[in-house]
Amino acid sequence: MKKIEKIGLSVGIIGGIGLGLMLGSEFSGRYITILGAVLVIISLISMGFLSYKGKK
Repeated sequence: MKKIEKIGLSVGIIGGIGLGLMLGSEFSGRYITILGAVLVIISLISMGFLSYKGKK
């Protein structure tokens, strides 16, 4: 597996965890929801960066 593919997989996993924390009803709390949103934002920024880097 290439290094970029490993990074992409880990970014997807982080985004999935963030989305689960943000939308999951079992972890309802303000700080958990904020943490989930931060993880999703980091994941989206990383995906955009990897996409831009892949096009070059």
